[in-house]
Amino acid sequence: MQEPPHRSSTSPIDEPAFLAEEQGLKQLRFSKPIEDAFQYYLHAKMASRVVVVALSSVFFMLLFMWLDHVYLPPELAHYTLSIRGVGLAVICFAIWYANRPGRVPPRRAFAVATMGYICAGLMVVMVITMARAAQVPIRVTHDGLYLVLLSGMFLLALPMRQAVLGSWVIVLCYLFAENLIDAPPAMRISDGIFLSNFAVMGSLGTYLYEYMQRRAYLNEQLLEAARRRAERESQSKTHFLATASHDLRQPLHAMLLFIQHLQEQPLSGEVQRTVGRLSDSTQLLQAMLNSLLDISRLSVGMVRPQLRSFNLAPWLQRLVASLDSYAQRRGIRLEVSCPPYLAVHSDTLLLERLLRNYLNNALLHAEATLVRIEVTRNQERLRIAVVDDGCGLAEADQERIFEEFTQLRNPARTLDKGVGLGLSICRQILHLLEYPSGVQSRLGEGACFWVEVPVGEWQNQPEELRQAVVPSLKGQVALIENDRVSREAMQSLLSSWGCVVWAFASADEALARLDTASVDVLLSDFRLEGELNGLELIRQLRERGIFGGPAALVTADTAEELVEAARLADLQLLYKPVLPARLRRVVNDMLVHATRAVSGS
Repeated sequence: MQEPPHRSSTSPIDEPAFLAEEQGLKQLRFSKPIEDAFQYYLHAKMASRVVVVALSSVFFMLLFMWLDHVYLPPELAHYTLSIRGVGLAVICFAIWYANRPGRVPPRRAFAVATMGYICAGLMVVMVITMARAAQVPIRVTHDGLYLVLLSGMFLLALPMRQAVLGSWVIVLCYLFAENLIDAPPAMRISDGIFLSNFAVMGSLGTYLYEYMQRRAYLNEQLLEAARRRAERESQSKTHFLATASHDLRQPLHAMLLFIQHLQEQPLSGEVQRTVGRLSDSTQLLQAMLNSLLDISRLSVGMVRPQLRSFNLAPWLQRLVASLDSYAQRRGIRLEVSCPPYLAVHSDTLLLERLLRNYLNNALLHAEATLVRIEVTRNQERLRIAVVDDGCGLAEADQERIFEEFTQLRNPARTLDKGVGLGLSICRQILHLLEYPSGVQSRLGEGACFWVEVPVGEWQNQPEELRQAVVPSLKGQVALIENDRVSREAMQSLLSSWGCVVWAFASADEALARLDTASVDVLLSDFRLEGELNGLELIRQLRERGIFGGPAALVTADTAEELVEAARLADLQLLYKPVLPARLRRVVNDMLVHATRAVSGS
């Protein structure tokens, strides 16, 4: 049996070919491959109506059989009931056989359905002509044929050619039967005019119906082609972002580490200032790269929120502390007003990026002297507002500032004020998290950017974590990094901080040599030369008992799957380019943890 040419989700759609078929719609005929597929489409449409067609056919047939039994003479009713019974059997068989897509080829199904339609019409013709010939006491007209013709033209959903052919066969057979029973000429003319006009209008209607069906089929296929094209472009963009994220972050990571190493060396004043300017430029480049990659990743749906409850006040204090020195250089006071013992349920990274961008916008563009984070409770949500006393915003600008690359007070596009993506990223994050938000501002009266976050459960934290003091770095670090420049930069910087560094260029080298080395912590890139990546390397080191201490992945890979895998493996995750201060803090925390583990054992 012929199988329907169903397309899988991966089979291609020839979009230009479907576009070309629009020129031939008036002829109701596609080119052969597309016509074959359309026939299956029509067959499925016809089968979707099988319940309505079957119930209505059986109901009206039984109704007419009852009317024959009640109103016709017994000798005539005997014949009409037999004819209707045979017709009902034929119709039921046609409905059952024709409405099985995938098991019966469409053209055979349409042929059987048309045969059933013609049989139903001829049965009505025979009953009418027999009743007239027998001169029954009740008036028998041809009105019942209208119901049959309407069903065949529209309810059965037959293709136009089959529906028109069947309708005209029934009409002509009826007119021929009137001639056989020698009906009055006036009746034959009247019936011929009415039935012929009805068949003509029905034929036009079935033509328009199939035309719309073919148009709908083309539109569906073109929409599906457009959807697949959009998916391919999205996948291509995702692949580009992953590649760009890794390849661009890698050299930038090494630059930051080398610059930090230079800044810690005894340099002359002019050289020190030059290195400082180089550091500022590199950090600006890092911020621009992060913004461009973030807006792209959010646009293509690569980011998925990881929701959890966390305490708000200490989290906000750490966020403000990271910007305090920058604010002081610009003469701006940063404050936090947050009631104690409040927690939110959100994604820490996304919420931090949202509020950090609001704060950066106020520090860079508001011309303010005070920027304040205010937290108030609104039933089951906490409203977090970033308020400044700066120049404010006109009402017309309050929506425009969220557009990409828009900066209201930077006509020269100086890069020290960013690239105009911060608030656009905020809008993408708000759409992703589905949080209520808004802006309240007037010219000369400052601005308030607010967002409402779900309330979370307060997390009890050990006192020693809240009052931890960062000691000096002392310990042995295993570093696995396949990129030579990045490896040398990290090795030099870690060594300058007092660490003994064991550097390896591959997973195989680390497996071979770490067995004889005694290291406290391990830092590994995720993408390594050879068969093992950084995550698999750490798992093997643990399984073989070579290393069981604290470990971190230092990577330019920003995939969400890696975040979950690192969490399950109890690994720190550092994204390149890593700020030297963050690298030092993470390595210090791991060394402290390793020391406590040794002391406890």
